[in-house]
Amino acid sequence: MTGFAEYEPGAARKTVDVLVRPAADADLTTCAELIVTRTGGPVDERRSRLEADLQNPDRYTAVAEIDGEVVGYGAVIRHQISPADPPTTAPDGYYLIGLIVSNEWRRHGIGDLLTQDRMRWTTERADEIYTFVNLGNGAILDLTRRFGFSEVTRDFTFPNAPLKPGTCVLLRAELNR
Repeated sequence: MTGFAEYEPGAARKTVDVLVRPAADADLTTCAELIVTRTGGPVDERRSRLEADLQNPDRYTAVAEIDGEVVGYGAVIRHQISPADPPTTAPDGYYLIGLIVSNEWRRHGIGDLLTQDRMRWTTERADEIYTFVNLGNGAILDLTRRFGFSEVTRDFTFPNAPLKPGTCVLLRAELNR
């Protein structure tokens, strides 16, 4: 299992032709493999969750493709607080989650393209979008700033997310409709 990629702000990027598009069933095994490089666990379990996401109109999965190969994945989910959730639960809304780019294609702007696409999808449904980021992930923190996200709180919980207190920040951006 790997952690966050080494972050080198300002490092030279290769120019590549990237196609960002909605995920299809044929992409899900590759997406699941990307996810388990970060989180561990069985690929087939992750794939099953992704299959369910494709059927849910409140979820969106995007992939980045180079020369016919899926090299990145990102998703949007709609979160709704339940009465059983603690008072520190993150607010209702759409959330960017799971941005993962394969190691060999990191730092080529693919995360930006996937984020732009996911925000475009969300703009058709909401006026704002949220995400939460591990404070140790400088690349994603910089990405969210470029897309207009600002800090909401560091004291929050999110259902089914293994957040350790003080390690993540909840961010929000307004969307132009």
